[in-house]
Amino acid sequence: METESYLQLETDRLHSALVLHWKGFVPSDVYRDGLMEAIQVSRRAGLQGWIMDMKHMKVIRQTDQEWTIGAWFPQFQMLGVKRLAFVVSEDIFNQMAVSSMVATLRPKFHAEVEYFQELPAAQRWAQESRGGLSDLDLFSVK
Repeated sequence: METESYLQLETDRLHSALVLHWKGFVPSDVYRDGLMEAIQVSRRAGLQGWIMDMKHMKVIRQTDQEWTIGAWFPQFQMLGVKRLAFVVSEDIFNQMAVSSMVATLRPKFHAEVEYFQELPAAQRWAQESRGGLSDLDLFSVK
């Protein structure tokens, strides 16, 4: 059976940014492993901006939302990320899940958080103080 790629991470060490490109209905293990890998990449490289490109992502399971809030977010907070941009999904159920998680976590956020319709606008915002995206390293979580 062929494995579909659900997440592509782009790191821009020069400009201290991480871009997570999500696609489709992501299985729980891939979702969780992908977010944990993103934390490791960000920590190793000292990245200060994150862009969650969810444009083509489907709904996030309730159990994964709870895991994101309870297990993942405290580790994300320790990274010291300054800006977190969300590119809004075309899927209304994903939009509702992300909005719910962010509303729950917003009082605890140390980072600025913004929503965007398109990736280029999110990249510009996340990189305002550091210049544009370049020198990207690409890899996928399958």
